[in-house]
Amino acid sequence: MATFVQTNVGLYWGGYSIASTFNAIGLNLSNSLQDDTVYGDTFQSNAAGLSSVSLEGEGYWDSTNDSILHSSISVDAAETVVTVTPVDQAAGSPSLSTALTTSEYSPVANGTVGEMMGYRVTGEGRGSKLVHGEIVVIPATYTSSSESATNASIGAVSATQSIYSTLHVTAASGTLNVIVESAPSNWSSESTRITHTAFTGIGAEQKSAAGAITDAYWRVKYTVSGGGSFDFIVSLAVF
Repeated sequence: MATFVQTNVGLYWGGYSIASTFNAIGLNLSNSLQDDTVYGDTFQSNAAGLSSVSLEGEGYWDSTNDSILHSSISVDAAETVVTVTPVDQAAGSPSLSTALTTSEYSPVANGTVGEMMGYRVTGEGRGSKLVHGEIVVIPATYTSSSESATNASIGAVSATQSIYSTLHVTAASGTLNVIVESAPSNWSSESTRITHTAFTGIGAEQKSAAGAITDAYWRVKYTVSGGGSFDFIVSLAVF
């Protein structure tokens, strides 16, 4: 993919789409290198240590997002499934997903008179990987059962990898069931690889299945029941 100017970055924070008040988002991957230099070495040497992921973002305060971010930093708050879509929210566009604990929320990060009031938030990983995948079900309102319109050609899963499915439900009425299927080709002999928890409200979930899986074609199937209506997005990744 060619370089691009950021104009339509998406940020899905648990059961909420909150990019509309952000104007800066950063995802950081790091490795805690450990010095293993010994006698006889002529250059400093390091061994790979533990990896970590963090997020930082800032934007303009509003009451809705303030409530979402404030509740995520309470002492008993669970980790939050987060997805950043750096290009847009089209099918096949890249997605970056992980699970974070909110480490800092500054609701008044800019208190200068005459200027927009800004906020800042940071989150730290809790042992979850940052998985780089693609959007398979675009964010929209769904009122009937179907499957993803296009095959996600993300390839086979080796014995050392897993297939990850990240689901964000941002509006809910009724019951939503989502599964991930794979097939060797042409959608014959398909197999169910991941079954998400049934959703009756907003929220998010990331589930995985370990390889090896030799199937190269993937899709998401969803069932909307109870006369319901759901807004959601699903992305898949092999990592």
